Amino acid sequence: MKTFLRKLKLSFLAMLCGWIACNIAWWVAMLAEVHFDEIRIQDDVMKVLFLGAATGIVILAAWLVIFLPVDLLIPDHSKLRRPWPASICGLLAGSSVMVIIWGTAFFREGSAMNSSELFTWQAFFLMSSPGITGMVAAYVRSRDRKLLLN
Repeated sequence: MKTFLRKLKLSFLAMLCGWIACNIAWWVAMLAEVHFDEIRIQDDVMKVLFLGAATGIVILAAWLVIFLPVDLLIPDHSKLRRPWPASICGLLAGSSVMVIIWGTAFFREGSAMNSSELFTWQAFFLMSSPGITGMVAAYVRSRDRKLLLN
């Protein structure tokens, strides 16, 4: 039981780091369009708070459904626990979610998405943020494996 709680804590902390990286990517995307007037800054602060809460809920669900079960199933001595393979797997797992969502929305009949909406900075960070989250969380978790092996 002690190992389970320890893995649970390390997995949660790794996903928290992934959430922070995801939000930093969003903030960078939002900074590209900032206009410095008081009303706009208040709107941007509210947008950042909303996005932080929304991504937190989504990432909590992804942690419970995907990341935690995978973390519990992969042994600590596995080659997949090394930083490089773990980061690649996290990037691919996170990115695959957005590729599936984007693909279904883009190829659906009567889709509102057009090419000008797909090639903006915000769309780029939207598409890459789950991959960033998965990559950072997997990397951070792979660096914590030494704590479990002792």
